[in-house]
Amino acid sequence: MKHKTLRCTAETAALLLTVAMLAFLIAGLHQHDPDRVLSTLNTGWYQLTDGVRREITLPVTLPAEPGQTLTLYNDTLTARDAGKLLSARGVEYGIEIRAGETLLYRYEDNAFPKNTQMKGRLWADAELPDNIGGQTLSLTFTQLSDRTGRFDAPLLGSVRSITGHHIQTSLFSLVMMLAMVILAVLALLIFCYMSSCGIRERRFLDVAVFLLLCSLWCLTDSALYQIYGRDTAAGSVVSFYAFMLMSIPMVHFVRNTISGRRRLVPDICIALFCANALAQGAAYRLFGIRFIDMLPLTHLLLAAGVAAMLTVLLRSYREQPSQQLRLRIAAFAALGVFGVAALVLYGLLHIYWYDAIFQFGVLLFIILLFRELLGQATEDMRFHMEHRISHQMQREDRMTGLPNRRAFEEYMERIRTGEVGCRDAVLTYIRLEGLNERNDRFGLQAGDEAVIAAARCVADFCRACEDGGESVSCFRTGGNEFALIRPEPRANSGQLHRQFSAIVARYNRTCAPRARITMTYGFSRLCDEDGKSRSISAWKAEADAYLKRNETRLGGDTE
Repeated sequence: MKHKTLRCTAETAALLLTVAMLAFLIAGLHQHDPDRVLSTLNTGWYQLTDGVRREITLPVTLPAEPGQTLTLYNDTLTARDAGKLLSARGVEYGIEIRAGETLLYRYEDNAFPKNTQMKGRLWADAELPDNIGGQTLSLTFTQLSDRTGRFDAPLLGSVRSITGHHIQTSLFSLVMMLAMVILAVLALLIFCYMSSCGIRERRFLDVAVFLLLCSLWCLTDSALYQIYGRDTAAGSVVSFYAFMLMSIPMVHFVRNTISGRRRLVPDICIALFCANALAQGAAYRLFGIRFIDMLPLTHLLLAAGVAAMLTVLLRSYREQPSQQLRLRIAAFAALGVFGVAALVLYGLLHIYWYDAIFQFGVLLFIILLFRELLGQATEDMRFHMEHRISHQMQREDRMTGLPNRRAFEEYMERIRTGEVGCRDAVLTYIRLEGLNERNDRFGLQAGDEAVIAAARCVADFCRACEDGGESVSCFRTGGNEFALIRPEPRANSGQLHRQFSAIVARYNRTCAPRARITMTYGFSRLCDEDGKSRSISAWKAEADAYLKRNETRLGGDTE
């Protein structure tokens, strides 16, 4: 029940955080500020054909011949429009913006040329000059490729208003990126938490890496970055590499899901994705082949990868049906459907908002996988906690709360194998004297109280040693017997034993006379006088011999 609550809390926290950040973003975009007034310049346009003026209202679809240059004019701007920003669509048509004979904007390819689909998402922003009043504004389109062209009305407003509008038009992509980052951070936190608990669920790490690569691709491929980014050429290269590599974590996710010979298919897919990225990078650097010209190869590999993962998961489901596999199949099927839809919009219809379709498919894909992963993680954590509690109960003395003899023997074995990492250690056996007589005279309850009091003295002594910088492990090894192990001893054993005697004496001063206890001890070092390690059995035997020698008194020899 506790783990179901943890799962619901994680899902609710992610949802609330996304909604809160989205509300904050929208509120910032809708501030009521006179400087944010935005107008659409859709009237006052005309076209000159053979000296004949033809009035036009935007948006409009006009006939055009491939290679033709088309110019639209507007004489309605006044001096009040000076300094404003004009933002127009049409970068894919090679738009040029002029005020009179002054060129205000012309798109220039940088070191990373863009294709028509990428240009279609951009805005041409031009600042109007101070002398715009009385001048003719013209929009010239120099790269028409279709028989008809659609021309949208440009926007006119302040820099803040135009920037706010661009952000609003990219709001869906921003929300997708935000959701991906939140889910990536949540997956990474869950992975770290489970790792700290001893559960290595690498699929959460796969999801986190995939989402971070996706969000990086969404950012560098977005119109906002291409308009306002400082180094858009480098960002575009990063975008293509992120797009080529982001499928690797999810293929690795499937590899961590299946077993046996079927893991060969994900291994081959990962090798192909890596080889594709290396080959395209080499072709770009050595031969100058553009990434956009090699993009169909990446699309083909992505489609083949999704189909291969679906096939592998379906075969695994047929052999051993389960709810988890059904959700994973649905997730990859959704990713495939939205991926194909995005490819159709991109490659066949040349629609520039293809990325929003793919981003939504990625988010749906992750939500389906994430929900299934959370359910499985809940079960894993429950099993781990039950196993840890069972393991602890098997190694803990229920009466005193100290580790029991089984834990003592396991610790001695760790010393023998060198796992503890100590060159020397001191073993001290401690015995509560007169327990049988106490049981016979006062009853078993009185005997139990004496054992508990002795255990408290032992625990208080261990805490005092740790406060003084001395590491001590304490155990109850039998009915009236205890053991202390000090790896790498630094303090004199006689001094520490006198400190222990003082703790017992302090208890005896505060308790009833019949509850007073007497304890004897004997110790032995792991290394002999020549510095050679004894065997574990010899080490125990010497400590036991000293204990028997000191049965009649409380104290001990010094080292």
